[in-house]
Amino acid sequence: MAQKNRVRGQILDKEYTISAEETQAHLKATFELANQQLTQLKTLRPQASTEELAILLALNALSDQLKMQAKVDRT
Repeated sequence: MAQKNRVRGQILDKEYTISAEETQAHLKATFELANQQLTQLKTLRPQASTEELAILLALNALSDQLKMQAKVDRT
């Protein structure tokens, strides 16, 4: 079993700790990307609550995942 890495970071001014087998650099990049996308969503929908922003981010991530999987399946 691979060793888990733990990284602490902030998302929308709230601190979280994530633990995964990915590298610390990968986990930090995940925090950075989440913050970038949430900031972009907040600009597009300033009235949205944190919960709504999180749901939109999750839906965007799942949509991207499905697109990538479809591309892999075609090859």
